[in-house]
This record gives sequence, C-alpha cells and structure tokens, in this order.
Amino acid sequence: MEIEERTSLILTIVFAIILLGGIFYLGYFFGQKKVKISLLESKMLENWMVFAKGEVREISGRDLILTANGENLKISVSEKAVVQSLNTKTGEIKRASFEDVKVGSKLEVQVKVEPKERTLTAYLINILF
Repeated sequence: MEIEERTSLILTIVFAIILLGGIFYLGYFFGQKKVKISLLESKMLENWMVFAKGEVREISGRDLILTANGENLKISVSEKAVVQSLNTKTGEIKRASFEDVKVGSKLEVQVKVEPKERTLTAYLINILF
C-alpha cells in the first residue's frame, strides 16, 4: 500500500506542476497580446532619433525624397541641420551645406521621428562619397 500511495502522490505532484505551468504560460501568452500597441500611437514616446540611408530622388525647398530598396521617404530638413560630407573609405569628414545635396547624392540622415505629427525632420546629413 505504501508504494501505491507514493506513486499516487508523485503523480499528483507532477500533474499539479504541469497544470500550474500551463496556467502560467497561458496567462503570460494572453497578457502579452494585450500589451502590443503601435509604437507610433504610444503617448509615452514623444520623439525618436533614427538614421535613414538612401539616394536623393527629389529636392523641393528643404524637403528631400530619399529612396532605397524601392521605398521613398519624405524628410524635412531643419534650418539647424548639420550637413557634412563623409568619405566612406577614409572616414574623413568635411563641413558642407544643404546646397551641396543634389539629386542622386547618397545620404545618411539622422532624423527625428515625431509620431504625433507623423513627420521626419533631419538634423544631421552625411553626404556619402
């Protein structure tokens, strides 16, 4: 009888562990689903600084259309933006101006993403050569 009691106790413990693990997993899994929201709609994130890289397709005033991999991105260039030329082979950086940016220029642009306005504003432009 003692062996049967031990076996029954062990099976009960194993079953309880499996049951608790399953409940924990389901709670975690469904809890994660509720947390997912669009980053652009989050009120906690006011702005982000990110880099965009591509070729200038169009310039209109202080707006650029940057293109890469079949995608186009409209970027407004701040009056305070720093523009520089960057030699990708030597790493040499020289001061430049917005007027040095031409259609066909390859750029790496640091942009501020403003989710509420859904705009991109450039604050640093590296003209790559």
